[in-house]
Amino acid sequence: MHPSNTLLVPLVHRQGERLLRAQIEAQSKELRPDDRQKFLAKQLDAAVENITEKLEPSYRDIPILTEWDSNALKSSLKSWIIFLSGEANYTLGVPDFSLGLMLVELGRPVTFTAYSPSNQSEIHGNLNEGVFVSGYRVRKTLTKVESKLCVILGPERYQGSDIEQYDFVRQTGNELEDMLLVLNGRAQRSFGEPGDFTLKVLIKHFLLP
Repeated sequence: MHPSNTLLVPLVHRQGERLLRAQIEAQSKELRPDDRQKFLAKQLDAAVENITEKLEPSYRDIPILTEWDSNALKSSLKSWIIFLSGEANYTLGVPDFSLGLMLVELGRPVTFTAYSPSNQSEIHGNLNEGVFVSGYRVRKTLTKVESKLCVILGPERYQGSDIEQYDFVRQTGNELEDMLLVLNGRAQRSFGEPGDFTLKVLIKHFLLP
């Protein structure tokens, strides 16, 4: 049985919901931007610490990282990377983010599991097996009608003139959710790129059509 079925899903689910509650708490306290950022960063650190503690008994002597470290990944047979897609959204209090884990073997990503608390979707990707959202495989819709929609990855404003040919532009800041639109054919193309290298690798290996 894949570990995501029994361990990873409940883990990212609980901690994803925890981060969402932290955003709600920060809003209810009407924290100033700087105080909100510090409060949410502290909650994210606590979530990462909890995930690490829960993984360690089942994956002894396997590094659990919070960013892409090429040397550490290539020198270990297996490694876990904790990632947050839409981190800028989370810090700003926008509830559009996804918390996840990616398993890397000798520097090569092999699987990932993520949870988006705002829409309660569970996302899994396995190398050469496809991506699944809440149990359903994501497949490009076979249709002759073009969506005329493109997505912009990451929180930065994209100024490229190549988006002018599209009638609709979506930029949520949650790179994982936006790339799922491209993967299933609802969006025609993506532009820009996430600032986090782990998300770049995730997209390259699992989310390109």
